[in-house]
Amino acid sequence: MNNIQKVQISRQVFDKNKFNETIDTTFSQLVPTVDPSFFDINLATIGDFFTLYNKFFYLIPKEGDVNSHLYLVETSGAYINYTPNEEEIQALLEEIAELRIENLEVRQEIADVITQFTETPNT
Repeated sequence: MNNIQKVQISRQVFDKNKFNETIDTTFSQLVPTVDPSFFDINLATIGDFFTLYNKFFYLIPKEGDVNSHLYLVETSGAYINYTPNEEEIQALLEEIAELRIENLEVRQEIADVITQFTETPNT
């Protein structure tokens, strides 16, 4: 009456560590990988700027409306309100003005001497 049949079940077991070493279980195919040659400007730092600036320093043109050393000087100078040698320029302009006045005074003295010489009779 009891017809019990024995069923033999077998299973194959894999070493978990070996499996993880062999099979990639991440979803790496679904995530785009970043091309290392691609430069994302949104991730750039000030340090990155200066690294690139130093790398390309001698390749940057000296003059030009944009992308030149002159452009960097002018835009940075305007930003920080920098006027190179302003004090020295102002001192030289003041000296020029003083020398002009002195020159006019000397010319007037020479003209006065000439006039005095020509008006005085020879004795």
